Amino acid sequence: MQSHVALIERSNRKDLKQIEVHLTVTEAGAGRQSWSGNFTSRTTDGILPNERLTFTLDNGQKGPARVNETAFDSRVPESTVIHFKGTGPLV
Repeated sequence: MQSHVALIERSNRKDLKQIEVHLTVTEAGAGRQSWSGNFTSRTTDGILPNERLTFTLDNGQKGPARVNETAFDSRVPESTVIHFKGTGPLV
């Protein structure tokens, strides 16, 4: 799992800046790839399952994704772990 700092653009235009993102990139052959990962966000950001996001990573790569799942932990109520899956290539 790779770690990057990213700008996360949201469909509601409430972008998240300087977010640490953990990615897993899998080469599927013939130049295709799949990618997924997670990041921690403030619960007050209100990120929902199936929300569309666009990631711009610190290495210059950019790609679209959708939120698969949000994981709220009542022991840490101020943050939520967001799990996502890429819907297109990282370019």
